[in-house]
Amino acid sequence: MKRLRLMVVAAAAVTASLFLAAPANAQDAAPEAAPEAAAAADPWNGQIFLTFDDGPGGAYTDDILEVLEANNAKATFFLLGQNAQRDPARVDAILEGGHTLGNHTWDHPDMTTLTRAQMDSQIGRTQNLLESHGAEVNCFRPPYGAHNTTVNQAITAAGLQRQLWNEDTRDWARPGVDAIVNVLLGATPGDVVLMHDGGGDRSQTVEALEIALPQLAAKGYKFGISPKCSPTA
Repeated sequence: MKRLRLMVVAAAAVTASLFLAAPANAQDAAPEAAPEAAAAADPWNGQIFLTFDDGPGGAYTDDILEVLEANNAKATFFLLGQNAQRDPARVDAILEGGHTLGNHTWDHPDMTTLTRAQMDSQIGRTQNLLESHGAEVNCFRPPYGAHNTTVNQAITAAGLQRQLWNEDTRDWARPGVDAIVNVLLGATPGDVVLMHDGGGDRSQTVEALEIALPQLAAKGYKFGISPKCSPTA
């Protein structure tokens, strides 16, 4: 009886092994995911969201616009009101390129240090100026990413959505082209990438975009405008 029981167990083990042993090319033979499953896995439709702060930044903004156009990329430019006031032609150039504007305050203060009235002024003056260019501006990025309850209330009262980021190239520190490229190449659909076209020498940013965007596009990624900032029309 004991011998019979051992034979049964052995047979069961052999049968199980036949089901568990996978062929070397099993992943090639696996059926493709249903469209619904694929959409659930990537609700962003392959889009990475490029954003640029502190502009317009003179010739660097021009260079970035050229790289974006060459790579069929759209982006959000978070402009400072004082810079936009000094350089209206580049504000228009950004819009003519099919990009979107975001509100980045008038002169880049830490919003958490301001009174509510000062917050409203920083947001409102900039909003009025950007909208005077015919732009639909739906999002706001607080300088340094600094926000608290009062800042958030001021953003909401202005009818805007707060847009931060989850991938920081730290290009403002000029860490080298390779360092910026590495952050860009690590981006995946749904990521909001922080870069700068204003505030200083942005030649490293321009060069990094020239290198990284074609490589990301070769992976099938696209470059769009985040839902928070997208025009509603």
